[in-house]
Amino acid sequence: MKTNQSIHDAIEVSIRFLESNAEFDIERGENGRRKWNGAWWHMATLYEMGEVKQIPASAIARAKYLLEVQTWPTFVINADDYPTSEADRMKMDCCHCELAVYYMVLMAYGCDLDKDLPWIREWFLKHQLPDGGLNCEPTAYTHSHKSSFVSTLPPLEAILWYTNRPFTEQESVFLDEGARYLIEHSLVCSKESGHVVNMEWLNPCFPRFFEYDILRGMFFLVEWSQRRNKPLPVSLLNEGLQRLNNHIEKAGLRIGRQVFDPLGPWGGLTFPLLEEVARIGNVSPYLTKQLAAIIRQLEHATNE
Repeated sequence: MKTNQSIHDAIEVSIRFLESNAEFDIERGENGRRKWNGAWWHMATLYEMGEVKQIPASAIARAKYLLEVQTWPTFVINADDYPTSEADRMKMDCCHCELAVYYMVLMAYGCDLDKDLPWIREWFLKHQLPDGGLNCEPTAYTHSHKSSFVSTLPPLEAILWYTNRPFTEQESVFLDEGARYLIEHSLVCSKESGHVVNMEWLNPCFPRFFEYDILRGMFFLVEWSQRRNKPLPVSLLNEGLQRLNNHIEKAGLRIGRQVFDPLGPWGGLTFPLLEEVARIGNVSPYLTKQLAAIIRQLEHATNE
């Protein structure tokens, strides 16, 4: 995909940042995930732009090392899930959506994490709740048993996008149950009340990192339908297009919000590339590509 000069220059800034050992100190893993100007966010932005191969190999190696050596490979739900040794207590803890973003970036680059770090895929599959989703809040597994849209999508995408062989039975169930969760919740709604859970999810967001929006859910369902040979939820996707209508123009889909909005719950320092590709009101070529894929599949289903 072609990039304009300002985006090209911003990519170069991110590349130089990622090449700097000082700026991605794996001995201090918190720096790597610092919102929004730590190393992981530079890498994830390039990944979402389809520019993952521009990430320096040295940064990929350091990121992989962080997951291999300095990450606690257990989601802490109960007391016996906590690390016990002093060395393990110093390790980085992860949640489902965060770990899935890391996984997708490294897999897209060409790492074989299923061979080198098989616990990551196992982590996703073992934490699906009865409603079909996941939740990064540990108490969901001991009390509510209700999933979170935000926690659910990245692990689903990780399994759907990065399985280059036939799905196992467990993976198939994981994906189908995840699709059921989205369908039963009408992509953005409470199953009980039918009301939209978060009105911000109706505003397309780029880059998303772990954040949810309705287009992300729609695109997953389209890809799930194709890759799993399942019926396309046509009426639900058409309803989603109606909800997105205010952001659609002839040139494509306009960005409606920023995950790092300084006035929102996750405001913070940013970096040039993030600012360039996330301007509210701009048509995003990356979101437009997803929208086009959804419309194309709907047209195909209608013409059958």
